[in-house]
Amino acid sequence: MASCPPARFLEALQDSGRMEQLSDAVLHHSLTALRGWDQDGLRIPRVSINFSEVELRNPRLVDRLKWDLDRFGLPASRLGVEVLETVIAESPDGIIARNISALARIGCRIDLDDFGTGHASIGALRRVTVHRLKIDRSFVTRIDRSEDQRRMLAAILGLADRLGLETVAEGVESSGEHALLAQLGCDHAQGFGIARPMPAPQLAEWARAHALNIAAAQKLGRSNG
Repeated sequence: MASCPPARFLEALQDSGRMEQLSDAVLHHSLTALRGWDQDGLRIPRVSINFSEVELRNPRLVDRLKWDLDRFGLPASRLGVEVLETVIAESPDGIIARNISALARIGCRIDLDDFGTGHASIGALRRVTVHRLKIDRSFVTRIDRSEDQRRMLAAILGLADRLGLETVAEGVESSGEHALLAQLGCDHAQGFGIARPMPAPQLAEWARAHALNIAAAQKLGRSNG
């Protein structure tokens, strides 16, 4: 059987009115995994989920999330909500903005996803509560080989700093990109150069190994200093 591309899969769900069912399943599995990692003694600060524009227009969204968090015994600060920049650019006011701000008020962390592709104005960013910019991979690719890319990324990081927002670079695929992002002051990075998508149990193993690697690198750095 041929695989279905994500865009077509999501479009089919939206056309059939089943996006909320997918969102419920993703939220349930995410909170289950987070609670399981807590029980295993792993320090995973937060899980993040995406909401579509249709879901962000749901007037019951905040109450639904509060109920799920209470059911799992987790504070809202352990849940990140990723919103596409295109959604905020097109709908900086109304029910979507109110829902995003309400999620922030109960303690959820709000990430603006694929930043740089949706042309959200500074005014829109100020009207909608956002904690972190997820810089689109198109600005990250080849930054270790392209001066133009470095200047563009530095400008985005400077904007985020002036607005008091954290940053995460998407699509990091090489150690050179990762190292340069750290030098430029990017707070976080994600991509195949760090880890590929994996099941929750495998992530627990990876997180333990990653923590050991970081501890070993820090020890080596102190001994060399």
